[in-house]
Amino acid sequence: MNPLTTPTNTTALANIEEILYNSAGLIALAVITGWAAKKILGWLGSKLTDSPIAKALITAAGKSLQVILPAYTIWLLVDHNMAHISASKQDYFKTGTSLLLSLAHTATVYHFVLLPIAWAQKIADQTENKLDDVLVPMISTVIRVAVVLVGAVKAVSIIDPETAKSVLALLATGAVAIGFAAQDTIKNIFGAVMLIIDQPFTLGDSINIGTHEGKVESLGLRSTIIVLVDGQRVAIPNGDLAGRSIINITRRDFIRAQDLVHLEMNTPAEKVREAVEIIRELLVKHEGFDHRLPPLVHVMEFGEWSINIRFMYWYKPTLAKQLDFNEKLMIQISEKFQKAGIRLASQGTPQNR
Repeated sequence: MNPLTTPTNTTALANIEEILYNSAGLIALAVITGWAAKKILGWLGSKLTDSPIAKALITAAGKSLQVILPAYTIWLLVDHNMAHISASKQDYFKTGTSLLLSLAHTATVYHFVLLPIAWAQKIADQTENKLDDVLVPMISTVIRVAVVLVGAVKAVSIIDPETAKSVLALLATGAVAIGFAAQDTIKNIFGAVMLIIDQPFTLGDSINIGTHEGKVESLGLRSTIIVLVDGQRVAIPNGDLAGRSIINITRRDFIRAQDLVHLEMNTPAEKVREAVEIIRELLVKHEGFDHRLPPLVHVMEFGEWSINIRFMYWYKPTLAKQLDFNEKLMIQISEKFQKAGIRLASQGTPQNR
């Protein structure tokens, strides 16, 4: 028998238990349909790996239908049978169904938050800076917490509006108290947001902040982890880091390297010129060379114990490759000087041959 059309005894339907009992078939059908919709749409969403936004939309729709269908079915059944419910109990039924719908709406919004998150994640995946990938989960968490809080307050307001006002006042007072008690934490969270917005570095970059130099391993809400050159991990509060001058070593276009070559004080002038030419020849169009920054090689001074030749060059690739090149350069200079009979000076040793 269809509970929506068949007349029934008013007394038998005077409470919600009897209404739901007689409508159990429709409610069960709504529950099964919602469950099936979630499974089917979830399966379809798993196939859309190339379209994360469409996947999020279909998956959210499936999860929402599992809640919305039973909630609206119960609401329609109660609304249709309201005439058979005693006037003293109608307010309870209206409040109950309103609360049920409110919870269903909150759950739906909570699930559909996946859609803007998927869009933001797609944008973040298209950028080179990995900090965008950190920002998306942060925003996702904030939005979901906000949805749950708003939904909870709305649910309480349906049951008792005065209690809802008290809850809001309590939340406001609690927020102020927490704000004073957690000033450093809030400062670090805002610091994390500023680092993500300004993007002075990304994960994996080597940075120098004056007191520390190393590679950025992770960025959290409270602190940033930097792996120092000696392998130690140091956690720097984001609020402190955001207020510092940050030198991004990884992003520099070139690495400037310079050194001094010390020749013996009694080295003949022609040998000094030859030494300068040897170094220049080794640095002409060297590995990592850029025509905008030619190398510089000059006799700088007569020191207390040596004739000093300073050379300077700019290297384009990474620091590790520059160190390898510099090692080869030093060995080549030493070999060519030995073949040319050019002797390097050593501080504190006699300068006479």
